[in-house]
Amino acid sequence: MKKQIFLSLIAACSLSVAAQDFDTNPTIKIDNKDEDLHFTVGARMMMDAAWYHTDYTPMKSGAKLTDARIRTSMTFQDWYFYADFDFSGGKFTQKNIFLQYSLAPDKYDGISSFKAGYFNDPLGLSRNTSMGSYHFISRAAPAVALCPGRELGLAYRYYNNPFYSNIGVFAENPYNNQISGFQGVAVGGRWLYRPINDGTTAFHIGAAFHYGHLNSGETVDNVKKTVLILGTPMETAVDPTEFVQAILPYANNVYNINAELMYVSPKFFARGEYMWKHVTKKRDDQTLFEANLGSIDSWGTLESWQAGNPLGSNSFNGAYVEAGYKIFGPDYKYNSAEGLLGGLNGRSLEIVARYSYTGLNDLVDGEYYSAGRDQYYPNGVIADYPATSLSVGGGNLHSVTIGASYSFNKFVQVMLEYNYNHLDRDKYMSDSNFNCIQGRLMFSF
Repeated sequence: MKKQIFLSLIAACSLSVAAQDFDTNPTIKIDNKDEDLHFTVGARMMMDAAWYHTDYTPMKSGAKLTDARIRTSMTFQDWYFYADFDFSGGKFTQKNIFLQYSLAPDKYDGISSFKAGYFNDPLGLSRNTSMGSYHFISRAAPAVALCPGRELGLAYRYYNNPFYSNIGVFAENPYNNQISGFQGVAVGGRWLYRPINDGTTAFHIGAAFHYGHLNSGETVDNVKKTVLILGTPMETAVDPTEFVQAILPYANNVYNINAELMYVSPKFFARGEYMWKHVTKKRDDQTLFEANLGSIDSWGTLESWQAGNPLGSNSFNGAYVEAGYKIFGPDYKYNSAEGLLGGLNGRSLEIVARYSYTGLNDLVDGEYYSAGRDQYYPNGVIADYPATSLSVGGGNLHSVTIGASYSFNKFVQVMLEYNYNHLDRDKYMSDSNFNCIQGRLMFSF
């Protein structure tokens, strides 16, 4: 019986393979049966409005076109090509563009596929869910801050009813336009176990891993300087200011470990992730030391220069939990091929709630922060030596969201949310509380 259920799911996925990256099954389809060619064309628009209230630093309330996309796909036998492009903000932005080849089911009813191009890194439940299917106006802040997004690379995916695996290798820069240095590389994957997956109810537990080696940057004093920037705005799209941000010079190796859970029933869903990120650093101290000899910044020995300019690794973490309840409308659907929850489809009303935590503070006990200089000092006092602190004050953020979404049909949806954020960051010592009321109109075909 379970095998029959999963074979039915495979058939459904096969029928919709050309639409797998659309939020809704595209309505514009062009078929050439003689050549076994199938084309689709779609579009998506998101228009947001938001009102903000803060303790001190103002945010820009207003309206914004946050998404304006043209999407297309082509299927030929077992080959699938997909591309979408964004024109919001008055400029052209490349989104997903890839080629995929799928194999026939194996003896374990498993489906394999190979993908090449520019698409989402497998790491993360939130990052791999399309915003058109997300059930919230924005992704959870820790997913934005800690997880990679789209990358240029190759991936292999395998799934059957109880298992899912997606692994890939990616380039550091999709256009190879770095100032200096050859590109680094990243590898990683996402793995799920689904003890329940019967077509109406699903439960999965999963883990993901990502390793990235950074090698591109700019040359300073004949030394290559890489920079990794982690950050997130409040959970909104109208004002993209990143009140939570960590800038990490000389980042070398980046490690991500995620754990996730998701439960989906016809009228209820709950999902969550925990994210941990560790960044090691590396620089050519000898060359920098020699470059400073004879200057006002020179040091007597390499050891004294290193003591005055310490370099250390950093760790950050974050988590979120989300839940939704369908008041009326078609049932929630779990996508076995992607290990994700689908969006609203048809006339529906739902209520949702989320809590998230983002931790980009990695502070050394006893250090002093000077607001005027935006700088941390060791030993609790402002001093010239040691000149550099090991503290990273990117900020900690707690966010709570409650909202409702109403879908008029499979094309048009409106969303309304209240979002509260509590910020703990030395740079914004006069800011703790950020309140937001926001709405979205979305049209997709």
